[in-house]
Amino acid sequence: MRFRAFHLISAGTVAAALVVAAVPARAAEQPADACFDAKLTVKEVLDACQAFIDKGSEDKKLLIRAHSIRAMGFSAIGSLDKALEEMDAAVEIDPKRANSYFMRAAGYDASKAYDKALADLDTAISIDDNDADFYMLRGVVYSHMNDYDKALVDLNKKVELDPKAINGYSNRGELYRKRKEYDLSIADYTQVIKLEPDQAKGYVDRGWIYVLSDDLDNAGADFDQALKLQQTNASALVGRGVVKSRTGKPTDGSADLKTAQKLEPGIFEQIRALGVK
Repeated sequence: MRFRAFHLISAGTVAAALVVAAVPARAAEQPADACFDAKLTVKEVLDACQAFIDKGSEDKKLLIRAHSIRAMGFSAIGSLDKALEEMDAAVEIDPKRANSYFMRAAGYDASKAYDKALADLDTAISIDDNDADFYMLRGVVYSHMNDYDKALVDLNKKVELDPKAINGYSNRGELYRKRKEYDLSIADYTQVIKLEPDQAKGYVDRGWIYVLSDDLDNAGADFDQALKLQQTNASALVGRGVVKSRTGKPTDGSADLKTAQKLEPGIFEQIRALGVK
């Protein structure tokens, strides 16, 4: 796995926001050290960044980047405890750097240490209250804690500050699903589709909300469009199979369901987790 493909500390929709901490500098500013070479493997990056740290650089920003990169590397291989240790080091180097608290909060969220995640996000926001992703992650943490009202306040703030970001609408759409406010969820996923019409995920997500709303015609249209964009999308195949079974004979969707299960053996559990019966 290449470094640029790392799965970051927090899973799912939050992950994309966390790349900020270790985005490579512009070519003219790129340090001549293997730690910052995005073409290396995870192990090579981990080793190179440790070597860079061991040199004792006086450049705090580069040291923080090195620890942040190692945190993401450890996250990519499932070592959350080590990832958090790296972010502890980053925070210690510069306790006034908001993004380090943000990244550590993502690690705490992934570890289900929600109170610690909230404490770090509160600190990050106290340092920089204009970063939309800080509010988004805090909203997601509140959602994981089933505090949907506080989650909604923060996700609304994310959308307000960053109205062109897809992840704000997708996370809020997911929250509205949990709150069973399906019309609002559909509206957010529609916005996702407007911003990213060539991606299957927005259609799949909206399709399942239509299923939950018992609007099978619109659900079927969304799953069909998703499969035009991505023929092997297991969730869309399940969705199309469900729509076929509910609008026709119970066996009409069998082929799609079997194909989806072969593509992604755990897909039925994921769909049930959405509240689909």
